Amino acid sequence: MTPSRNGMRGARLSLIEIVPFALVVLLLAAGSYWRNRLWNDETALWTDCAKKSPGKARVYVNLGVAFFNEKIYDKAQEVTEKAVQIDPALASGYFSLCNILEKRGDLDKAIAMCRRSLEIDPGLYKAYYSLGRLYFQKGQYEESSQALKKFTGFFPYFPEVHHFLAVVYAAQKQFDKAVAEFEMEVRVNPNHSLAHLNLGLIYWHEFRNRRRPLITSGRH
Repeated sequence: MTPSRNGMRGARLSLIEIVPFALVVLLLAAGSYWRNRLWNDETALWTDCAKKSPGKARVYVNLGVAFFNEKIYDKAQEVTEKAVQIDPALASGYFSLCNILEKRGDLDKAIAMCRRSLEIDPGLYKAYYSLGRLYFQKGQYEESSQALKKFTGFFPYFPEVHHFLAVVYAAQKQFDKAVAEFEMEVRVNPNHSLAHLNLGLIYWHEFRNRRRPLITSGRH
């Protein structure tokens, strides 16, 4: 029995309908594949976003963070500077520049960027921790302790911060304040062995009228 013309025509129509549908499915699948590859590569993802949205400052900040995480600091600085050129009032951009410049060894510019981020957004509290760290590296212990005290006012249970502040106080020979901060650290984190060690050093050496203790920060 031979198929009718109407049947053959219907089969051809069905085939014509199926082929484009299959092509659409394949294209969607290919698009999903490449998008998944982008999502698995943070730098590639934000590079793609920057190409599609070249006028958005936050995209470049995120791309800078991706480069920073890969330790490609020159590219991180380049794209983050572009972000603050697009939006000079973007506090997170200046804060990212602070972290990048610290890694590149330019502490003075890092401090300037950190302070600028706080001028724009005084609520960017994490910048106080970075500022305290930067001042400590420069040996400006009074400025370091002031910045860290502001940070602990907002985040009193943040890991390591009381130990860090205690080390800064010890560097200034303010051992009563150092003891208070070490004790706070061991209350927050009872397993912090270095805080226990430094606390013991102060008790043993300073409070027994011996030579100044060797305080170790555990930082490099």
